[in-house]
Amino acid sequence: MSVDIGHSDRQERRARMGLIAGAVLCLVATGGLMWWRYGGAVFNDLVLTTLAWCF
Repeated sequence: MSVDIGHSDRQERRARMGLIAGAVLCLVATGGLMWWRYGGAVFNDLVLTTLAWCF
């Protein structure tokens, strides 16, 4: 029984990319729901306030 290291690395890379893609999709979906629910003004104010707080 030998373990193929290359195959394991590919699986880990695929899982990592899947998790990153899922996180990005969740952020985009959250932004879309906020835009739909509260409109552009509130969403833009929230983003600008958050960016101002970061810097």
